[in-house]
Amino acid sequence: MNLTYYKILKTNHLVEEFFHISYSNKIIPFNTILIPFGFSGLSYIYNSGQNIFLDNNETKIKGLILSGQFNKSSKLNVEEAGFSCGISFKPTALHKLTNLNISKFTNKHSLTELLNKDLTRKFEVIFNSHNNDFENLFNDLENLLLSFPLIENKNTIAIDKAIDFIHKKQGMVSVKNLLEIVPFGQKTLETQFKKMIGLTPSKYMRIYRFKKLMEKYENNKIELKDLVYMYNYYDESHFSKDFKAFTSKLPNEYFKEDFSLIKEALKK
Repeated sequence: MNLTYYKILKTNHLVEEFFHISYSNKIIPFNTILIPFGFSGLSYIYNSGQNIFLDNNETKIKGLILSGQFNKSSKLNVEEAGFSCGISFKPTALHKLTNLNISKFTNKHSLTELLNKDLTRKFEVIFNSHNNDFENLFNDLENLLLSFPLIENKNTIAIDKAIDFIHKKQGMVSVKNLLEIVPFGQKTLETQFKKMIGLTPSKYMRIYRFKKLMEKYENNKIELKDLVYMYNYYDESHFSKDFKAFTSKLPNEYFKEDFSLIKEALKK
């Protein structure tokens, strides 16, 4: 398995990362869990034999795939060598590009039928004309994204401000803290957050805090037991609860296995 990231030159306001993942015959079948990272995204799967399992439901993924936000882990099985390319969006970007209620995509893959057909066709044309030149592919995708009018208003500005604050504090904030910086009450905050991002503010904060902790661990910056307290978990049982919620495994189970795709993604 090889995970490669590509430079974002013109769309930093919309794109978190451009990526290319390849699977060689040497590692097939390839099985891994996928943990929530706080992104929605678009990807193109160029080979058959990829399946996602979530809550015992199987989704075969091939071609253009729209992935919503996830608040739980899923499983990926790859049974054929091949590769995929994709875009991970900034939290509010998919809403700004499509004006869709992003909560419709939560915990789901393969919902491109909800996109505008012309928009879907434009993405498919670019993904299918790569000629193994992926830098040019992602450059074309950037130009396409820049051609779309964006939905921007007082609500998107407020939610972006809340997201920036959550990121600055590495997820260690409360809804009460957010209400101090946005121009509306808790109910509207919850509604707008779910509409634009696909998750509630509290769920997004938990996921982001957990992701930042795991990034530090995988980059060997600090011991896990110290990270648990650094990230304001009350105790190890509190941390284990989040760990189980987002990876489907307890820490001692997770660290016995080699989840190479997750490790590479966290070391970005």
